[in-house]
Amino acid sequence: MSEIPETAFGSPNVEPLRLPDLLRPTIEAAIDESDRRADISEELYGALRDAGAFRLLTPRVLGGSQTPLTTVLKVYEEFGRIDASVAWLVWNANFGFVGALLDESATGQIWGQEREPAFANSGIPGMAVPDDGGYRVSGHWKIVSGINTAEWLVAVVVVMQDGMPRLTAGGSPDVQMCVLHRNQWSVKETWDVSGMRGTGSNDVVAEDVFVPAEFLSPLDAPRRIDEPLYRGFLPALVLPGCTAIVLGVALAALDETVALALAKKNPTTGATLADSPRTQYAIAASEAALQAARLLLVSAAQALEDAAKCGGAPTLEQRAALRAAMTHAAQVSREVLVTLYELASSTPLYRGNRLERLFRDGMAALQHANHSAPLMEAAGRVRLGMDPGVGLF
Repeated sequence: MSEIPETAFGSPNVEPLRLPDLLRPTIEAAIDESDRRADISEELYGALRDAGAFRLLTPRVLGGSQTPLTTVLKVYEEFGRIDASVAWLVWNANFGFVGALLDESATGQIWGQEREPAFANSGIPGMAVPDDGGYRVSGHWKIVSGINTAEWLVAVVVVMQDGMPRLTAGGSPDVQMCVLHRNQWSVKETWDVSGMRGTGSNDVVAEDVFVPAEFLSPLDAPRRIDEPLYRGFLPALVLPGCTAIVLGVALAALDETVALALAKKNPTTGATLADSPRTQYAIAASEAALQAARLLLVSAAQALEDAAKCGGAPTLEQRAALRAAMTHAAQVSREVLVTLYELASSTPLYRGNRLERLFRDGMAALQHANHSAPLMEAAGRVRLGMDPGVGLF
């Protein structure tokens, strides 16, 4: 496959689906160091950025590859098969789609540097109080992956007026996306965890910093760059990424367990683990469940993609279907990881064993709020003709 022409940043965009295999040796060589550091190394981050791994959703006019969502999900999945932490960072850094929303004066400052911008993000709401020409922004954003390498933080803020959320014309709280520069926040070193250590997901604090109005935008604002990728429900470009990653982790664990089952022998009988009917059933059932969940997720994402190509916004029912597919895939992935961990007996207890890392990283990724059961309940409310009752749905 050919590469996209060279970008304004002096390095070409690699065909997105080639990225995981291209970067695999560099990622695998850095896994242990990232685990020790509880963060990604500058060298690995630079390799990912130079290859274009963080430009997947950035408009072409800003140097990005403007990749369709279904392709992006496949890229995330394949990164997840290699290393969950790297996949998570790639997902969290792909916020270049904000360039399709923000005013040209803001995009000129963000993309007008010698190197392409490095993003981190948080969906935990902060607060923005109107001030002359902009807003005073404050917030404490927890578990912000990749914050130590980020130059820009894309955060959700609620616009406040007289101590209460300001309401839009439709009567809902005025929620906007806000982009802050690294000199406007401080990092709290809080990432002392067992799983997904390489993401460096520390807390971020901003206290009454002034942000010009051009660096904020409502999520439903008219798109300055009118392309199909940006016409639909914008949060859908973000939400399913974590699910694609956990599917990749679970599929990698399945591959590892198959290899283990063919080699691991019973010291008494000499039979391999693969000879057991229980093993055979568990392997087949796990693969079928994962592949079915994956197909459902891709189908739901494709429906949103098709709606945007036709010029219309996705329906609430289509968005609910995506949320249901995400929670379903998370439940399947969790069940498969537990099944494989149990099947492997004592092997995944040991540090340094790949199954051990896949299990703890996968279970950590499954703790994300995007995978929570209440979102399946919200999808059920939509099917029953009710309001989903949750934000960004």
